[in-house]
Amino acid sequence: MKIALVGIYPPPYGGRSIHIKRLNKRFEKDGVTCTVYENSGVFKKENNVIIMKSMSTWLIDQLLHGIEDVIHCHNYSPKSLILFSLLSILKDKKIIFTLHSFRYSLKDFDLWSKFAFWLATRVRVYFIAVSPEIKEKIVSLGVKSEYVEVIPAFIPPALDEMDVSWLPESLQNIRKKYKFLITANAFRISFYNDYDLYGIDLSIELMKRLVDNGYRDIGFIYVIPDIGDYEYFEKMKKLIEKYDLKKYFHFHTEPVAYPAVINLCDMFIRPTNTDGDALSIREALTLKKPTITSDVCKRPEGTILFEKRSVDSLYFKTIQVIENYDEEKKRIENIKFEDNAEKILEVYKKVLDKQYL
Repeated sequence: MKIALVGIYPPPYGGRSIHIKRLNKRFEKDGVTCTVYENSGVFKKENNVIIMKSMSTWLIDQLLHGIEDVIHCHNYSPKSLILFSLLSILKDKKIIFTLHSFRYSLKDFDLWSKFAFWLATRVRVYFIAVSPEIKEKIVSLGVKSEYVEVIPAFIPPALDEMDVSWLPESLQNIRKKYKFLITANAFRISFYNDYDLYGIDLSIELMKRLVDNGYRDIGFIYVIPDIGDYEYFEKMKKLIEKYDLKKYFHFHTEPVAYPAVINLCDMFIRPTNTDGDALSIREALTLKKPTITSDVCKRPEGTILFEKRSVDSLYFKTIQVIENYDEEKKRIENIKFEDNAEKILEVYKKVLDKQYL
């Protein structure tokens, strides 16, 4: 079995690119032949990661020379879904799309988008949805339920990804300053419905509330490996200065193994105002770190929910963890998550089975 993974490979670091990297490493370990076709344009060291010059050039090359049995795409757009569906027809390729998030409202779908899913269903493109909510959405667009499998994106991090000793000295020094350390992260500054998608502003407001109420032995590390919107980033830095939080709130803007940062800290928060199945939540719970998340979607077992965009709710839940830390740690000590790489391999075998045709 020969597999092609199409999508972003670290760097840049985000949930999707980390998922592809871990999947690639697992295939390598299991002896599965895999090539990653990468479209960020950033040079990669791995021998089996190939930078795509353009999607159209790559598709032509696949038509003429493609040798993979399964093409597994992690970048959804109506255009890519149509092009990969056509590749399936012309080259008899088995196509799988993983939908890591699906923030589109169904009322926003135009005829072009609906046609993409109609065509994909006709040629039996298979979908992996990282949550039941995403499956429900695409089934409502006409995709047959039996062509959609719900598989969370979580694949356990490797031991070196969790090793605190590999972290930069600057982060390790921050750990030494505080009795209690909180962390959150963003792939890149983004907005949803005109609000800060990853809740950087909420994180700063939370820290202000904690300090104002006498919690002065607490620090916060916010990791953003790809800033993107520098104007908003400067705005947040000015807000930190306004609130006199420079000694408490720390940005880290370089690529880093985020599971190790979680391991360094005492608590993880995910204050997003929309979300998919975030890898960092399952990573934090795997590392037995109390985890507070917004209530924007169904969250994994063990998470503590707060009302989205509510500083009051986030503060209350944070205090609950701080004041009852040992009990909160004990509550999640037996939580385990499946290694979903094996499930994905089973999907590959399924689509290659002649009975699936």
